[in-house]
Amino acid sequence: MAHTCDCLIIGGGIAGVGAAAHLGRDAKTVVLEAEDTPGRHATGRSAAIFIRNYGNATLRALNGASFHLLSTGGAFSDNSFLSPRGELVVARADE
Repeated sequence: MAHTCDCLIIGGGIAGVGAAAHLGRDAKTVVLEAEDTPGRHATGRSAAIFIRNYGNATLRALNGASFHLLSTGGAFSDNSFLSPRGELVVARADE
């Protein structure tokens, strides 16, 4: 059985589902997700807290490039999208 779509979104995080919702208004859109729950990993963490030095070199570069916009609001807002918050990291000594 063959299935077709206009747009294929890989990843069911906040960005993927948001893109699918937007595109789905005008196009047959499919979201592929490997996890058992949408938004389970990266988006769930990243949407909650902005850590500039989080992740591999590519992600750190993207975070760094996003910092000015997120901290000032850029052309989208007169206010920062970021706010101070605490963080508790629980790990073993070897982690």
